[in-house]
Amino acid sequence: MLEVYLFVNPLGTNCFACEKQVNQISAQTQSKLQIQFVPMLNLQTINSTFRRLSAEHADLDRNDLADQLYQIILDYKAASFQGKRLGRQFFLRLQEQLLGQHQLYSAKLGSKVAHDLALDVEMFEEDRRSKLAENAFSADQRLVSEMGIEHPSETVIFDVDDFECGLLMERFDYNTLLEISEHNVNATLASLPQAAKQGTEKANLRVL
Repeated sequence: MLEVYLFVNPLGTNCFACEKQVNQISAQTQSKLQIQFVPMLNLQTINSTFRRLSAEHADLDRNDLADQLYQIILDYKAASFQGKRLGRQFFLRLQEQLLGQHQLYSAKLGSKVAHDLALDVEMFEEDRRSKLAENAFSADQRLVSEMGIEHPSETVIFDVDDFECGLLMERFDYNTLLEISEHNVNATLASLPQAAKQGTEKANLRVL
């Protein structure tokens, strides 16, 4: 079984597309994938998101946006406490409203998405304001630092049966992740030197 960590900007359009592609790979491959979307919150994600959204929302404040990103992540964590798959469904459904329908985040919108997915809304409301959600957020940011993640949509892949090393995909690529999921990490590791020489899609993989 493979563990796949996709690091994302919660309001990144490219990240949203990558999330859907990861779910598509999980649905079509015979291998079992354990997927985690890991949201990032730093100056880079805040600034890049602000540049994009300020063109659509002239009155958007940078500090308000940073708070919205933080609240989106806490909502995602709260939903995930009711099941990781439910958490990912919540995250994607909320992103569809924010990115696809161009809505601005509000606590009311998060509650509506939780209700639409038949989450325990009372538990969700309690968890989104809890220290547990804050701690989960902090753990994600430590993971970003420990794995040396610099940009959203970078992806880390581990074989749970062999944790000696993992693979970092610096630029998310659907075909590369699908191939790894259908074979294994070790086979991909063996092919990396030749991939680098030939400049193939696998050349954007490196060993952690």
